[in-house]
Amino acid sequence: MGDISNNHIESYNEHSKRKSKPFIAGILFITAGSISILMWIGLASINLAFIESTILIELQSISAEYTFDNLSPESIKELLIICGSIGFFFSIFTILGGIMSFKKQFWKMTLLGGILGLFSIGPLFISSILSAIGLLLVFISRKEFN
Repeated sequence: MGDISNNHIESYNEHSKRKSKPFIAGILFITAGSISILMWIGLASINLAFIESTILIELQSISAEYTFDNLSPESIKELLIICGSIGFFFSIFTILGGIMSFKKQFWKMTLLGGILGLFSIGPLFISSILSAIGLLLVFISRKEFN
């Protein structure tokens, strides 16, 4: 009876190891996308007074060689909104890739979500790193997808 339960436990362990890669990849993709969405919304919602008091002053103190006369707070705000929109779009696809990874369906959609997650950046490139790990797991577990 001990042999039967040991074989059963070993087969369960093999089964759970095989099936957990897409699940872990899904968690990584959803986490990466969520972190990026929060970061991009935060950057896009920075007000002009903050840009004038910190970002422009910091840019001017970095290098005396370059002049930032044509760089206004409004143009920085527009740049942040454009970049935030693109990052938000990438993050949505990363989350969709995570959902598809949970369901183990649409391997190509999951792969696309992971690739776009690499460009969602996130604070300190955390989202890109999480997406890269998830992408590796998805690529390794390709046979588990329908």
